[in-house]
This record gives sequence, structure tokens and C-alpha cells, in this order.
Amino acid sequence: MSRRDPLAGGETAAFDGLDEIEAAQVRRCARVLLRRPLLRAQGPDGEALQAVRRYADRLQALFAGYLGYRLVVEPGFARLYKTGHAPDGVRGAHKPNGAPFTPRAYAYLALVLAVLTGGQGQLLLSSLVAEVRAMGAEAGLELGSGIVDRRALAAALRHLIDLGVLSETDGSVSPWAEDADREALLTVDPELLGHLVAAPLARIGSPEELAGGPAGHTAADGGVAEGAAVEERHRVRRRIVEDPVVPHSSLRPGEGDWLRANLGSEAHLLEELTGLRLEVRAEGVLAVDPEGYLTDRHFPGTGTVARIALLAAAELLEEAQQEDAGSGASGPKGIEAPRRPAGGSNRSGPKGRGAAWTDERGERGTSDPSEEGRRHLQAPRRPAESSSADDGWVPVSGDRLAAAVSALAERYPRAWSREAVRDTGRLAASVVQTLAQSGLARAGPGAAVEISTAAARYRPVPDGPEGRQPEEGAAADSAGGTAGGAPGPGQDALFGL
Repeated sequence: MSRRDPLAGGETAAFDGLDEIEAAQVRRCARVLLRRPLLRAQGPDGEALQAVRRYADRLQALFAGYLGYRLVVEPGFARLYKTGHAPDGVRGAHKPNGAPFTPRAYAYLALVLAVLTGGQGQLLLSSLVAEVRAMGAEAGLELGSGIVDRRALAAALRHLIDLGVLSETDGSVSPWAEDADREALLTVDPELLGHLVAAPLARIGSPEELAGGPAGHTAADGGVAEGAAVEERHRVRRRIVEDPVVPHSSLRPGEGDWLRANLGSEAHLLEELTGLRLEVRAEGVLAVDPEGYLTDRHFPGTGTVARIALLAAAELLEEAQQEDAGSGASGPKGIEAPRRPAGGSNRSGPKGRGAAWTDERGERGTSDPSEEGRRHLQAPRRPAESSSADDGWVPVSGDRLAAAVSALAERYPRAWSREAVRDTGRLAASVVQTLAQSGLARAGPGAAVEISTAAARYRPVPDGPEGRQPEEGAAADSAGGTAGGAPGPGQDALFGL
């Protein structure tokens, strides 16, 4: 086994007495549970449940000690309660077509859960719908019976079916959304239903309290100060494990100081327990998954929107760097681009998720926050009246971003989906959403957008022989085009489709 982290004897105790193979199995179980907080034998990665049950005690100690999470293991499922973390870009439930739940769909989901709690093991869809509407009226909600309400309720039911709480014994829920006369027989899993909600809502007064996690330790648990230190450590680790990027500016003063003081030990502990590697930059840290398993959103991804988002972010950051260089501002001006991957370009670059970013190239990840691990990925310095770039965010006006997106769409017309680029205003909004979901953009004042300097990590590298760089002063664009950004001879498309 690797060395024990001096700050976290309780966390690594989960591996005590295990050989390398068994320790790897515990680590794999931990990764599966982080990816599938509700792990079912019949669901995705269900084959891992047997190992989770075998190492249940060790996994419970690991999650409680490292992240402050509670793990419940039952014969047919395992539930990891991820309380105590409120990410910046919460990605909630989604409809079958990928669209996020609307407030109406969430209202129906809450009503369905209320109806199912303490109900029968089986019920007809029509009966469930009637009870949901009656409970909604009792709660003072204005619910209708039109197609919009039926689709929202059907989405809530489909979500519970996907989670295994409901099963379609006879018939299907989906056709009912379009035809209210359709019927279905549904079966409820009462045990799974009881473990679905992360906390007892009757004792929760606000969403902030729900996300606040367990209360701090009392004096009987070792003192208030020690309990506060443990909770502080858990909050920082949750951010690293669950969020794509963790800028130092997003942490509380005490949390940032603790992370800087313990970067080495925390990087080692993160890799030992979860297989993630910690990348350290001047502005913050991010976790990297070399295997790409802990990834529910890919960045850079495939498709027109994802590729234009990649190129637009790189172009806007480079433009900001050049503006600062021209203004003679002092301080580090370089926004470092990724190294060229061995054997080709970074077309299919790293994949980013809510918890970690995957580095498929295996070059950028490092668990050693040494000088090499502290490569600068810094924002260009701005004049004093615009200091937001100093915390790792570069402000960009909405008009400038829309212009960059429109220019990319026109520059390589054959590279993109015609439908996606037909409305460049809508395309620009989708680009911002894609970057925000990967932790690389956020809303700024007014219509402005702020782009994270971490996006420079994914700067595209021109295609060409390994090690060959453009000549000094060449104006080749990020696709290897000719001066002025126009495609070269025979280069009608940016990507080889």
C-alpha cells in the first residue's frame, strides 16, 4: 500500500489489512458510488453492488471520514447520501429528451413522492394522477389537466421509473402524456422510496439548510473547534470531488488557507481513495480522472455546440491576453495552452464532469503540487477598474461572445450542423450554457459573461507532425488554417468528419 496521509488516518483506515487487489476493489466501489449515488442491482453498474456489500463497513468509514457522506447498504441497493454540498451549477433531473426539469415537473415530482409514501404496493396510473391533483389542490397549487401538465407529470413518473422506485407492470406511462385515456399499472418499491430523499424534509426549513449537511460536532464529540475543523475539511473535499473547477476565490478564507497548506497530502489522499489526480494552478485546483469514468458531461465534447464552445473560449481568452500585452499591464500574461498530445491533436480532448475532468492525454494530471504542478493558468492582468480577472475569471461582453460564435460558424461552414448554426443568437446562448455546465463560464454583470481561465487548459492545438510549431509571426488559426483565419487549400472543414 502507498503511504498513509498524515492528516487523515481515519480516511485511509478503510484500506487497513488489505492487499493491493482488495484495496483496488474498495477504490472501484467508491468510484462507482460517487458516479451512482443510488446503486441498484438491476440498474447501471449494478454488478458492483456485490462488492459494495462485501466492503460495506470499509466504504462507510471511507465516505464518513473523507467527505462526511452517509452510506446505506441494503441487499438490493446502496444509497450514498451526498448532503452538505451545494455546487454552483446544480444539474437536477432531466426529461427523457435531455431537457432539464421545469419547476412544474419538480412540483409534480414532489407531489408523486408524497402520494407514494405510505401508499399501496401497486396502483393504477389514473388513480395516482387523481391523488396527485387532489394533493396539489390541497397545497394550493394551480394544476391543470392539459398536455403541458400531463407531460410534466409524465416526466416526473419516468424519472422515478429510471431510479427504480416505480416499475411499469402493465402498460406504459409515456403514451399517457399525449393521450389521457391511456392506462398503466405501476408497482412501487417502498424500501427504495424510503431512501430516495436525502434528508427528512419535515425538519428542514430552507433549501440552504437542506444543503448544509449534518450539524457540527458538539463538545462531547471532541470539542466545537475540532468539529468545525472537520466540517471545513469536508466542505473543501466535497468541492474538489464534486465540482469541475474549484477556484481559490470561491472558497471561504479559512478553507482556502487550509487547502494551500495541505495540497500535497490532499492530492495524495484524493488519488489513493478515489483514483482522481489533483491539478494545481495559481487560481485554484481541479480533479482529473485518467479513466474517464467519473464523467457525466464531456468537455470538449462532440457536436457543433461543444466544438464551437471550445474554440470560442480559447479565442476570447487569447484576445484578452493580447489586449493586456498591448496595454503594457504588469504581471503574468501567459495563459498556458495544453501540451500537444502524443501522436496527434487534441480533437477529442479531455472530458469534464461535475466531479472531475478527464485528461485522456495523461500529461496534465499531477498529484504533486510542486513547482511543476503549479503551472500558471492565469488570467491576463486587467486595468484596476476591472479586477475580476485576478480571481481567474475574464469578463466578456455578450456582444463580443456572440460575434466570436458567429465568426466561427461562418469561417468553417461545412464543419457544423446547419440547424445548429441557423440562429447564431441561440447558438451563442447554447455555447454559454455548455461552458457553464463544465464550470468554465458564469453570468457576469448585465449581459456579460465571465470565462474561467481554466478553459485555456483545453486550447486546441493545430494538426501537424509532432513537435512542429508554426513559424514565428505566422497567423495560423487554431485549426491550422492560413493567415486571417480562413481555411487553407482543401481545408473546408475544421474537423475531419
